[in-house]
Amino acid sequence: MNKSIIEPMTTYKYISIAIAISMSLFSSVFANNVEVENISITGQNNASDTKFIELDVSWENSWRTSASPNNWDAVWLFAKYRLTSGTLWEHATLSSVDGNHVAPAGSQVSAVSDGKGIFLYRDTDGFGNNDFNNLQMLWDYGIDGLADNDSVEICVYAVEMVYVPQGDFTLGDGNGTTHSTNAFEIGTTNNYVTISTSIINDVQTTNTDAVPLTSPGIGIDGDGGLDINNDGDVTDPGDNPNFPTGYNSFYTMKYEISQGQYVDFLNKLTIGQGTLRMTALTTSRHNMTGTGNNWTTLTPNRACGRLNWMDLSAYADWTGLRPMTELEYEKSCRGQITSVLNEFAWGSTSIYAALYTLSMDGTGSEAITNMGTSTGNANYSTTDPSGPVRCGIFASSSANNTREETGGSYYGIMELSGNVNEMVVTLGDANGLAYDGNHGDGELALTGNANQLLWPGNSGTEITTADASGVRGGAWNSSPLYLQVSNRTYANTEVISRSTVYGGRCVRTAP
Repeated sequence: MNKSIIEPMTTYKYISIAIAISMSLFSSVFANNVEVENISITGQNNASDTKFIELDVSWENSWRTSASPNNWDAVWLFAKYRLTSGTLWEHATLSSVDGNHVAPAGSQVSAVSDGKGIFLYRDTDGFGNNDFNNLQMLWDYGIDGLADNDSVEICVYAVEMVYVPQGDFTLGDGNGTTHSTNAFEIGTTNNYVTISTSIINDVQTTNTDAVPLTSPGIGIDGDGGLDINNDGDVTDPGDNPNFPTGYNSFYTMKYEISQGQYVDFLNKLTIGQGTLRMTALTTSRHNMTGTGNNWTTLTPNRACGRLNWMDLSAYADWTGLRPMTELEYEKSCRGQITSVLNEFAWGSTSIYAALYTLSMDGTGSEAITNMGTSTGNANYSTTDPSGPVRCGIFASSSANNTREETGGSYYGIMELSGNVNEMVVTLGDANGLAYDGNHGDGELALTGNANQLLWPGNSGTEITTADASGVRGGAWNSSPLYLQVSNRTYANTEVISRSTVYGGRCVRTAP
């Protein structure tokens, strides 16, 4: 199903409040597509130590459909605060009960059990722009250790997401005799695997592949995790019943992390944390300059490359999201449609090989003026310019465009093939198989590293290595081979350097 979408931006506003008294707005919105406006604080309850954060939220080209693919887009909303007498930004705890938040007419709120944010989306089928006014998010400020009369600043963020529903999907793209490079398969038959609630035995890659799995393979139980010893039981020691297989529902970022989003993140860290998380680089269409926690970008809507695994993990932890697995990547691309040999994220083997021409380069309206018609649009090495382009650049406002034209996945997720590589948790490493899919808590270690114990790259208490990471989907300098959905050539490549080709997106298990 085509989704017509433009550019993403993390959106924010600041307010300075004394929790018990009035507040003032002192910053303008920084966004193009999703916008957060008119933030205020209301409804303080001193007995329960709660307060509503009230705001207006709007974004363009939204949808919800009860027909196939039975999904919707949403925004992930979360808040950061700091004492006006301090410097450290901390993550605000929102109520974990849906009904404690006040959803505007036409919208629906899904809270999450850890209180790190909420999802907001339309409550009925439809397509078009959303303009939801007077959303009220209940803030449990007492849980955060604040007193009724503490004076704080608040910053609200909105990240566009897409809901991927629970259900069977196929992994790998073999047709019985051939498959894309290193693709997952059943045994040695070169055939794709159906991921469902039944154990699938002997999921592996061929002996000649660069990224083999444990011989004779592993079993994948859709909603039961990984049967690592492949004996039909996911409860044995060494198995991982919590591994995100892609079968259960989850939300994924609609776009790759943008340069603007990453700058927003850096500017809320301490000087030391920000220094660890980025070095100023302005080549290959990356325009991020600054030091410590004082960063700017001239191209906030472009996809952000120059990230390594430690950077992506830190961003995921800070936003309350988590890294994506290889299996979730393939489901995000093809959905519930049976695999097509050598297919790209838009579901066909066609790809537009001509040079692209940009207009309004570097602006929020950066556009392609000569897109191919139904021929598979993606930013890769045969195109110009050399570097990432605006997130969602191939989408348009027409609901009649095909997936080949927009480059969109089955669920309406953009740039899963090309632009920048998608960093993922690999199944080609024992530490990747141990990933439990827990979410970030909104707080980083004092060093600036993510500190989730069972995320790949954890060397004790922090994510300091790229162990068990890999990449899928290809980048702007890739050949078409590496843009194929099931190609695993670099699925076990540890992303340590900050090359221009490495980026990605984050996900969250659906509440």
